[in-house]
Parts: sequence; C-alpha cells; structure tokens
Amino acid sequence: MNFGTENTEEESFALLDAFIEGLPPTPEQRAKGEQRVVQAGRDYVAGSTAMVPINPSWDNRLLDHLAHGELAEFDSWTVEAMAKEGGGSAHEVRTWIAACASLAATGPYEMTSRFYEAIPAWIAGFAVTTARGR
Repeated sequence: MNFGTENTEEESFALLDAFIEGLPPTPEQRAKGEQRVVQAGRDYVAGSTAMVPINPSWDNRLLDHLAHGELAEFDSWTVEAMAKEGGGSAHEVRTWIAACASLAATGPYEMTSRFYEAIPAWIAGFAVTTARGR
C-alpha cells in the first residue's frame, strides 16, 4: 500500500534488520512512519484512498460471536474474507478469538462489558471488552 512516502531499498533493509534485531526505529525512521500513518488517516477521512472502509457491522458481528461463545463460527472465516470485510487490520482480531478460546477452554464464560466505536481518523473500529468464567 502506498501512503505517499516510499522507502528506498536501503531504507527497507535497514528497517527489516532493525525489526529482526529488536532495535527501536531511528528518529528519522519513526518520523517517516508517523508521516505515513498521518497521511493515510487524512486520505481515509477525505475518502481518497483505496483502503477498505471501517465496517462496524462486521466488527459487531465478530463481537456478538465472542459474547455468545460462538467460537466455532470463526472456523469458516478465511483470511481473504476477513481482509475483504474487515479491512487491513481485521487480522488483529485473531488475538481476541484466541483470548476467548483460552477462556472457553476452562469452561463457559460471559462477556461482562463491551464498548465499540468506529473512529475514522484512526482508520479503526475500536473495541474494549471484559469477560470472566462462569
């Protein structure tokens, strides 16, 4: 995806090496990355990007399945469908599925709180939940 500031091949290898070695980005690398993210957010809000729009319906359907303990529903979700419906960050929800599956492995659970809001300026649907075993 092009956010308007591409890395040179040398910069890309430097970033990769730093990532593999667990090194923090240089101030220049951090500034360039922040510039890309800010521009991507501006483009998204202005409607001038090819990014998949935030999909609150998909996000809430996922949260509903988690709330009802319907974890087997996710067995049929493909990588392609998740990206198409949920956007580029949709794969982050795998951690939510894993957390609920871990909790469910100890027995039934209940979601005790749930908050969701689509935040276009962040290019994200933001959610917070809590759950506990019954």
